[in-house]
Amino acid sequence: MNEEFSPIGPESPLCKTLHCLPEKFIVDLANGIDVTRDHLRVQRGRTDVFSRLYDGFTGQGSRRQAEINASLADGVEASLNWLCELSESLAQSNLAIAQVNERVTSLTGNVALLAHFSADTRHQLRNLADRMDVRLRGMAQEIARIDFIQKAQLNVDATFSKWAAGSFSALSPASRCYAVLEELRWGALGDYCRKYRGQRQCREFMLMVTHRAIVQLEKDAALNQRTPVDMVRVWLTAPPVRKGSGGDLQQALGYMADGMAAEAAPFITSAMQKRPVSPAVPLVARAERVAEAMVWEVFPREVLGA
Repeated sequence: MNEEFSPIGPESPLCKTLHCLPEKFIVDLANGIDVTRDHLRVQRGRTDVFSRLYDGFTGQGSRRQAEINASLADGVEASLNWLCELSESLAQSNLAIAQVNERVTSLTGNVALLAHFSADTRHQLRNLADRMDVRLRGMAQEIARIDFIQKAQLNVDATFSKWAAGSFSALSPASRCYAVLEELRWGALGDYCRKYRGQRQCREFMLMVTHRAIVQLEKDAALNQRTPVDMVRVWLTAPPVRKGSGGDLQQALGYMADGMAAEAAPFITSAMQKRPVSPAVPLVARAERVAEAMVWEVFPREVLGA
């Protein structure tokens, strides 16, 4: 099978490097189920990364997918089957569980549209909604029991250690910073800051993340001090690597950023497109400017405390 279209499974190096990738996949799978149409819609209009994740997590090879889809008379039932099976193993963060639960609740409440589906389908959907409610309650209890600040701190330490160890070395410095911030947003730090937004500890976490990003960006760019450097040549350009060795990671990161608009996140969209996309992105910038802007774009409410 061509490597470009090979499935991306839970044990793949890509998923081990970008832990939040399966979380976004299961949320997109839930959001892709449409009870008003009797076919599988989740693979359509998605990126290659989504299709490869679908093949990898469901065990369906891309060469067989067209045949399998053609044999499925009831796409909603098939989609719900995958969602039931995969949500248990893929949705681990509070953000993913909450978003899947919100979508399942929306589907369950739409009784009129579900009326023409089988009793098994309606039962399956109610059962999934109950299970997601249980998981949300369990997560709330876990949040109350665990020392949440320590858990968030460990998330920060582990993620920045991964950056320092070179796990994102195939990316440009700005893209490495964005990858780390997404890992934190979908991880324990993001859970903590959403729960305790506006509190002192949340603001301190945001400041700490910004400072550590500045230090690592300067190290990656081999800067001895906070010196302004060319945005495209230094911050937006990936190092030369072997052909194909960093393509999956860059594509996966683009998938993570697919909801980012240039107006709201000019630095992130510039990192994905490898060029400034807005006058808000300077042609010359210090590491401090890049780090502060990206933290703001990924955690706007947490930085503001709103």
